[in-house]
Amino acid sequence: MALNLKAQEPQAMRSNMIGAGASNVLDTYLSPYNYSGLDIRFMHEYMRQTSLMDNKVAFQSLWDANAGLLENRVGNVNEYAFGLRYSAAWLYSLTPQSSLLNSQSSPSFSPRSPRVISESLHLSLGLQPSAYLGGIYNSRNGNNPAQLKADIMLNAVAMLQYRLRLFKKVFPLRYQLTVPLLGIAYSPNYGQSYYEEFGLGNYDHNICFAHIANMPSMRHLLTLDIPIRRNYLTIGWTGQFNQAKLNGLKYHSYSNNLLIGLTKRF
Repeated sequence: MALNLKAQEPQAMRSNMIGAGASNVLDTYLSPYNYSGLDIRFMHEYMRQTSLMDNKVAFQSLWDANAGLLENRVGNVNEYAFGLRYSAAWLYSLTPQSSLLNSQSSPSFSPRSPRVISESLHLSLGLQPSAYLGGIYNSRNGNNPAQLKADIMLNAVAMLQYRLRLFKKVFPLRYQLTVPLLGIAYSPNYGQSYYEEFGLGNYDHNICFAHIANMPSMRHLLTLDIPIRRNYLTIGWTGQFNQAKLNGLKYHSYSNNLLIGLTKRF
């Protein structure tokens, strides 16, 4: 991210993106069948350069909300999925060049020069605590129609950024990979009703130790910023592949969303 910053260089960015795509959900607490359909997503991102470790650390804050309208294969039963995740990451730059938040600068030598490639390509690694709260509602179930989803995780993050130069302008290109490592997650036990748990107070290992083996998941984010006057039109894609096997119950949520939004660097 940002190293050897100059006073005129942007040291922060804020982005708002909306997206739509497809989702596939399985939750064996509600049904043994997959449900698929439309997924709508909103993402708000804030990133700024910090003075930590000689200006080599950037802070990223990310809100990610989604809602899905799903149905079974026959099309006669609906599920409604929704969720909100907040994450905060500290990213250490492994490539000591000037800030990628500064998308204005452009070297005066040939774009084919190895120096230009090295100054344009940036790799950052970091850790990201995150918290998630969501749920799934099945329109057919009468006794237990809904499932609560919640977790607090520590994730590993890798971010690759590149200054793409076209038409004498700089188009910031970014790919980010997030992998949950460990934390805690909520899950009812197999055959346990919410009435037993909350009405009668019968706790049955409902707070589970979550790790990369029983919650093997990954989230991808790919964005391209297109300069438009002082702001940027952002287009991108996010693929979120979340899985869990807790208390004898299986869960997955696979989604792919195309994104569009507005980014400001300041």
